[in-house]
Amino acid sequence: MSVSERIATVLNNKRKEGGNMTFYEYTQNNSGGHFEVTDKLCHRLFIEADNLDEAGSIAESLGVYFNGVTDGFDCDCCGDRWDYGDEVDLLSINQEGYEVSAVSGVQDREKAWNANYRDYEVHTEPEWITSFYRRYVGKIKFRNIEEYAQFLADEYGWTTPDARIFYKDGTVTEINKRKGVR
Repeated sequence: MSVSERIATVLNNKRKEGGNMTFYEYTQNNSGGHFEVTDKLCHRLFIEADNLDEAGSIAESLGVYFNGVTDGFDCDCCGDRWDYGDEVDLLSINQEGYEVSAVSGVQDREKAWNANYRDYEVHTEPEWITSFYRRYVGKIKFRNIEEYAQFLADEYGWTTPDARIFYKDGTVTEINKRKGVR
């Protein structure tokens, strides 16, 4: 195995194990009542980069733009199409857990919670919580960026694909909402 193949194997293993690979998330607002979907753009972009500046440059090269309202591209009542990007900190998300609850209006919320979230590693077992209304709430974890992106696609699923992951090695993974989920 060549040196580059060994490096790729190490990076892929780190990625699969939720290692120290840094990803930045860019989320698109449906400014003007629609999403821009191209061969590079969709609702969510995850970009692997060394820092936010590098991720921002990559995002712009893909067609992401900022200050769309100010520059006259986006609807001023809806707001800018793109956010400025945030680091996806899976370590913190997994330490604190990502809160999820059964869809409101479902009669058997416990069954719905299990159907929607039991495939994920459970951080905190679900329980009934009553504040303003009664909810069945628990917390989950994500094993890697792909699982996190899949979760968001299943939750929102507004475009096809709903997310694209751009890796430093040039690989691009498309994530689509799974049929029959939520």
